[in-house]
Amino acid sequence: MIRSGTVIASTLLVDGKEIDDNISCQLPSIELQTAEIKGAGIMGSIDMPSSGQIGGLTFTVNLRSVNKNSGELLKPGIRNIELRFARDVITSSGTAIKEGTKIFITGINKKLDPGKVEANGTMDGSADFEVLRYRIVVDGYETLLIDKLNYIFKVNGVDYMESVRAALK
Repeated sequence: MIRSGTVIASTLLVDGKEIDDNISCQLPSIELQTAEIKGAGIMGSIDMPSSGQIGGLTFTVNLRSVNKNSGELLKPGIRNIELRFARDVITSSGTAIKEGTKIFITGINKKLDPGKVEANGTMDGSADFEVLRYRIVVDGYETLLIDKLNYIFKVNGVDYMESVRAALK
């Protein structure tokens, strides 16, 4: 058993270029699309998730300020984003270890909020991306892969859309 601790450090790259002054990143929330099922044999209705139908995924980069590299976030078209971070993890024996995680996102910029200009304050802007592909690798192990354009939804190595792709061939 492990206990996750705090994030120690992170690096954000967009198309291989490091983005300075990012202060945090909000990872996409995964929400399956649903359809209401009702009728005979059901007491009321069921808001049933549709297999493999995932709602819009948004990745947000929060910025302290706009700078030369933050323009990379606004370029039109598909961007390849890599978020790397290290965090403390406590093992069941009580040993503290460092664990590395990499998040890979293929997305399209859909919003840039440069923030505000105020004396004695940071600008506090943000950039939002619509996510097409989302991959999480923890300590070298792939825990999640969602590829919306290729019908892939893998969790811990199990591809839940494999039978759907096979049916479409």
